[in-house]
Amino acid sequence: MVVRYRPSGVEALSASPADGWTVAVEQPGGPLVVNFRNASGHLSRLEATWTNGPTARVIEK
Repeated sequence: MVVRYRPSGVEALSASPADGWTVAVEQPGGPLVVNFRNASGHLSRLEATWTNGPTARVIEK
């Protein structure tokens, strides 16, 4: 996953999932959200924002 951070916003430059995983990139008007899922339903979610500097949070489910 490659993310470009700027004070004006965050942009996904590339998202290449590993074998057996899918990727969905969303930008619902706020943070950049990237969801990686495998066939068994495991989710790895990246939420990236610019809030007084670059921030990122990874959620595993």
